[in-house]
Amino acid sequence: MSPVEALRAGTIVPAQSLGMDADIGSLEAGKLADLVVLDADPTADIRNSEKVHRVMVGGRMYDPLSMNEVVTGEKARAPYWWE
Repeated sequence: MSPVEALRAGTIVPAQSLGMDADIGSLEAGKLADLVVLDADPTADIRNSEKVHRVMVGGRMYDPLSMNEVVTGEKARAPYWWE
């Protein structure tokens, strides 16, 4: 499987299988989207998908190491129950 095929297998293909590809699974105007911002191109090497720089969920940007909100706000994550 090529890197592009692997990315499709994790994004648009599941959305199509669920009949939800009109709403999720790819980046298009009007669709819902949570994003992962990477430091390297995953189409060159699929292992680059592990190099996460930022995560966007519900329109808020987070640092993946601390899970504190960055760029869109300054909210620190709440402690986990075991902390």
